Amino acid sequence: MEIVRGIRFKKYLEEEAEKERNRLAESSEESKRNKKERTTSEKLQEKLEPLSPCPMSDE
Repeated sequence: MEIVRGIRFKKYLEEEAEKERNRLAESSEESKRNKKERTTSEKLQEKLEPLSPCPMSDE
């Protein structure tokens, strides 16, 4: 009986590890997509509203 429990527990752990790897992979891909979209958005924002020189600048 202990062997059966051990095998089931091992299988459970392997399945949970696989689920966690999948979640991490999805999260990583989403993060990459968000970064790419954010970068594009920031570039467009800079074109629309260029930053003015700082009024407190010494120059």
